Amino acid sequence: MERREHTRYAVHALIEFEWMEAGVLRREQGVTRDISQKGMFIHSNTMPPAKADLEVDVAFRDVARVPTSLRLRARSLVIRVEPASVRQSVQGFAILNKSYELQGDVNSVRNSERVGP
Repeated sequence: MERREHTRYAVHALIEFEWMEAGVLRREQGVTRDISQKGMFIHSNTMPPAKADLEVDVAFRDVARVPTSLRLRARSLVIRVEPASVRQSVQGFAILNKSYELQGDVNSVRNSERVGP
């Protein structure tokens, strides 16, 4: 039985993400596996640690059938890290969006919900 609160969409888009680790700003790239209103799962060669605060920037230009400048920028929290396994050679991690902004050619949508206690 599916217990998820929000629908996940199988969208494969390029993503850039960054976080602070031991006082050093780390910047990496990946590809989304799926996206929902509350978060996303990201495949990447580099894994941030669980509970890391991330800044993410998703570019939808490569998934749209028509040219688009649609972007999703979010402040997020890493909630799960999945290393590569014998069955699955791809590693990835899940994030929960603390706030996000969806930016298009003309309009933008913001969400600044409080997450956690």
